[in-house]
Amino acid sequence: MGFQLVIFVLVLTGISWVIAVKSAGSVDESVVAAVAKSIELDAQGHLVQANTAEVRALESFPTVWFVARDGAGRELRRGPVPPHIEGLVSVLPSLGDSGIWARHNPAVFATRVAVHDAPFGPVYLLVGGAPTQGIWAAFTLLFSAFGLQLMLPLLLVTLCFIPWLARRALAGVARTARQAEAINIRKRDARLGEEDLPTEIQPLVRAVNEALTRLSQDYDARDRFLADAAHELRAPIAILEARVGLLVSGSARARVLADVSRLSNLAEALLDLQRLGRKLSDLKPVNLRAVAHQVTTDMAPLVLSAGYEIEVNGGDAPVLVAGDRLALGRALINLVQNAIVHGGGHGVISIDVGANGTLSVRDQGPGVATEEQERIFEPFYRIQPSDQGTGLGLHLVREIVDLHQGSVEVAEIQGGGACFEIRLPLLSAPPAASPR
Repeated sequence: MGFQLVIFVLVLTGISWVIAVKSAGSVDESVVAAVAKSIELDAQGHLVQANTAEVRALESFPTVWFVARDGAGRELRRGPVPPHIEGLVSVLPSLGDSGIWARHNPAVFATRVAVHDAPFGPVYLLVGGAPTQGIWAAFTLLFSAFGLQLMLPLLLVTLCFIPWLARRALAGVARTARQAEAINIRKRDARLGEEDLPTEIQPLVRAVNEALTRLSQDYDARDRFLADAAHELRAPIAILEARVGLLVSGSARARVLADVSRLSNLAEALLDLQRLGRKLSDLKPVNLRAVAHQVTTDMAPLVLSAGYEIEVNGGDAPVLVAGDRLALGRALINLVQNAIVHGGGHGVISIDVGANGTLSVRDQGPGVATEEQERIFEPFYRIQPSDQGTGLGLHLVREIVDLHQGSVEVAEIQGGGACFEIRLPLLSAPPAASPR
């Protein structure tokens, strides 16, 4: 709207300049206004001119003249009316606001017709003899004649039409913004739609889609590298585990076994990072109780050799979730290994399975400080330097849980220790086939 006002003023200024250059003159608008306000009806019902300050100011225009008529035919004159204008007096009530501009001698030829709404009814005026020239005079006259008549409808149309037009034109942009908000690392094939977008925005959207394609290719290359590296590590780790198994039991064997387990966990963690790109729609029904018992069986030798006991709590009824069995098992293994490292070397490591889809691991160690409870899930973050663990375990737990649309939290246990609790959404109904 401000832009429209500026353009409108510039156009009027240009037209006023053209008029001024041509030396065209008109009737001073202030004189017309003063005359219109001074017309009154006296006690006898005649039109008279009041002796107002505005009327006294007309003394600066000694040649001014006017004719005033009302709807009842009453008439008031001041000064001699030029003969060439006399013919307009009889039809004055039929005329609207208008004016005659004069290129030469505007004091004689310039005339202004005005309609004034007086308290007793409309008054029709024919005014002349008050010439004015110049760009400002022309601009004032043009603005008073056309300003409201042209700008008001234009502004009203702008207020009603432009917002609707903008919303319609940018509806595709809002949809594209929602698509962009939904893009994450697990939706690498997602792209922004280019339909119904303004032509000026389409190149930007295409550039973003091309950037997403390049990022997806780089992530695929990273995943291939992680998978290849993990597979290459598995063989020597398996050989090392076999050789350690031949050693005589003792503290040295336990330390070596823990180090080998750390290497094995790192290789599996790299594989998990590569596998986390799978979509939730690829996941299958998994029994959390079966996963907990399997992890307990696999981890028991390592837990016992580290000085702990291990137990599984919960009933026997299946607790079914949509998930990846290997990934959920890896998350639970990481939590158990975290308990081994930070549990203080004694006590019981408890795995609890809740019927509401919770899976928790508790230890009897020093616990986790409140200010550290969020940071421990960051990759490679450790509360204190340690020669055990990879710094990826808890991060992978959160990644795996996020993949399953769940959540994981850690809290201190009254009396000492930490409790890591995974919450997963339950399946609404058991599947036809038996879960793994």
